[in-house]
Amino acid sequence: MEYNITINRENLIKPLQYITNIISNRPVIPIINNILIDISESGLITLKSTNLEIEMTYVLENKFCKAKYSITISGKKFYNICRSLPNKSDITISLNNNRAIISSKKCSFVILTLPTNNFPVIDFLKQDISFTLNHKIIKTFINSTYFSIANNDVRKYLNGLFLEIKNNILSVVSTDGHRLSIFYYHLKNKLNSYSVIIPRKSIFELSKLVNDSNELVNIKINKGNICFIFQNFKFISKLIESNFPDYNKIMPKKFYVTIKVNRIFFKNALKRVSLLVNENTKSVTLFLNNCNLKIFTSNIDNEKAEESLTIITYNHDFSNISISFNINYLIDVLNILDNDFIKISFIDEVSSIKIEDYYKKNKIYFIMPMKT
Repeated sequence: MEYNITINRENLIKPLQYITNIISNRPVIPIINNILIDISESGLITLKSTNLEIEMTYVLENKFCKAKYSITISGKKFYNICRSLPNKSDITISLNNNRAIISSKKCSFVILTLPTNNFPVIDFLKQDISFTLNHKIIKTFINSTYFSIANNDVRKYLNGLFLEIKNNILSVVSTDGHRLSIFYYHLKNKLNSYSVIIPRKSIFELSKLVNDSNELVNIKINKGNICFIFQNFKFISKLIESNFPDYNKIMPKKFYVTIKVNRIFFKNALKRVSLLVNENTKSVTLFLNNCNLKIFTSNIDNEKAEESLTIITYNHDFSNISISFNINYLIDVLNILDNDFIKISFIDEVSSIKIEDYYKKNKIYFIMPMKT
């Protein structure tokens, strides 16, 4: 028996793009090259993909075929064929036991299909905790912390984003061992304490699904997985099974010097100075002397760049402080802070500095100095 689905190209392309993003070029098992297509008697079409760590599910309405049937089809081939068809055209997909015919107007493709028997799924049977956040908050906490997640560190817990719920505050934390990023958000509903580590790859894929809207996303978590439920889309990720370090103990508690500077002026100065930075070390030196912040770098050819900024306010009379950092770490933070003015707090020339917005208190960054 043949089952026919007709979908407008524009309604299919975006979901296919999302769910085929996670398909690996070198899959552990061949079946996960495929996506699962499930037709229900209620007239819904479910598209599902997995790479064994992440599972994505998208649901579409189908007016023309109301029957129970499922099959798997090569995800990349299916997406590339649909993408190649004319804009705004209707795509007809005819399915039987071992092939799919994809056609539109005078164009048709025949590709092989496989049964769903061996298609792996992540079983999310029971949730330990559930809450909602809007798209904008999820996008903000990802952008605020993603850049300092470690990449392939031997310490598994550093290769993910730490989410912690405690005293009704959601803390989102990342560190690569050289810098620490923290985002805070006050939850509206009271929740039990809970914490998980979401893998870096999963956070990267999740970032493609969120926008600046206030549309709510339901988040469900258990010990093995986290699930984000959008309007017609579901994203499930396995979690990193490890203990994240106590970041509260890592954070310095007392700073002796705090300065206020214009964030945009500081960022632009760093970008100019970066033109002559040492490509191997990326080192830039900040030199504080009363009301001035001097930014200095040099490279292996003994080329130098220097710029001075006026410190707007500072909380302490201090002797000269000279401290070096990876210039990209500084720019990453300045790119994500919101206020026109920021606070930079110092202890001494060998300790981490703290950078935060001058008025807002929901993002805090610590950067360790480089050894010179």
